[in-house]
This record gives sequence, structure tokens and C-alpha cells, in this order.
Amino acid sequence: MTNEQGAFFKVIIIGDGAVGKTSICTHITTQEFFADYNLTVGCDFFIKKIYVNNVSVTLQIFDVGGQDHFAKMRPIFADGAKGIFLAFDVTRRDSFYNLEDWYESVKDGLDPRAPKILIATKSDLNTEAEVWKEDIEALKGILRIDAYFDTSSLTGEGVSEAFETMALLLLNRYRPEEYSKSAQKQLFFEGFYRIA
Repeated sequence: MTNEQGAFFKVIIIGDGAVGKTSICTHITTQEFFADYNLTVGCDFFIKKIYVNNVSVTLQIFDVGGQDHFAKMRPIFADGAKGIFLAFDVTRRDSFYNLEDWYESVKDGLDPRAPKILIATKSDLNTEAEVWKEDIEALKGILRIDAYFDTSSLTGEGVSEAFETMALLLLNRYRPEEYSKSAQKQLFFEGFYRIA
């Protein structure tokens, strides 16, 4: 038995299909990169435990399928989420501009205090970038983004930092009596799960 203080939070990651959401989640939970792309059908979820300020923070990360035919399911998967990652592919300008619509499709399910972290994926391909710093700064203002990271699931750049920042923001936004109660009710092992 341990006296370790624990916290449990549901978070979601949204963005167009093939931007690299699943690769980012796989990297943070397994430190592996898989070059083969597999369509997320509906929603996958991952479990990641992060230690922040002597608190064990367990993130249940819902990876929402990016294809249009899953759109009606998005509010259901977002229901009760305490934080959100908004992901775009730095080499696909359309994936960046679609984030406002993505956010609109899930915001009613989010806790009003939910931290928002914007992540640019595939930063290892920044020589092919189609999204500029001015675009990113504008979107940060529109959606009131709390933090921004350039990430690469291939090199690992920015991935740990993004998830650690989310964990810290969650601990700062929510009271211990809110997250510790839910933590005690949840028993998940770190890794990957699929909702069919």
C-alpha cells in the first residue's frame, strides 16, 4: 500500500485525420514510433502516468478519430474531459485552419476550466512547413490557448514537455478534493486501449 498522492484526469486530443495524434499518444506511452498509419476508428485511449510536484498524475487520453463520419461522436468522447490538446500537422495548412471547427464540435463536453494545449506535429519536417508563427499566435488568442509546443513523434521533440505541462496545468486548475477522489476510483495500467 502506498501513501502517494494521486490524481486522475480525462483529457482529449483532437485534430484532422493523419495529423499524428495517435503517434504522439503512442510515443508518450511507449516511447516508440510506428511509421505505418492506422486509422483511429471512433476513439482510442491511452493511459500515461506523470509525476509533477510529488503528485502522481494519471492522464486518460482520448484520441478522437479525425474523419468526418465520426463527427457526431466527438461530443460524447469529450464529455467530462478536464483538458484538451489541439493537434495540427505543420506541413498541412488545412489541418491548422480546421482546429476552430474541431474545438466548436467538442467544447460543450469540456469542463469550463479545461487547459488547452496547441501542438504542431511533425516538427522534424519543418522545412516543409505551411503554418507560420503569425498564424499560430493568432489562433492562440482566438481559442485562449494556455501553451504551445512543436512536437515530433519521430524524434520525441516536445512530446514529454507537452504532457508534463498539461499535468501541471490540471493540478493548478482543479482542487485536490476533485482529482484525488476520481483517482482512487480508477485502476488503469499505462498503455493503449481501443474503444470499438
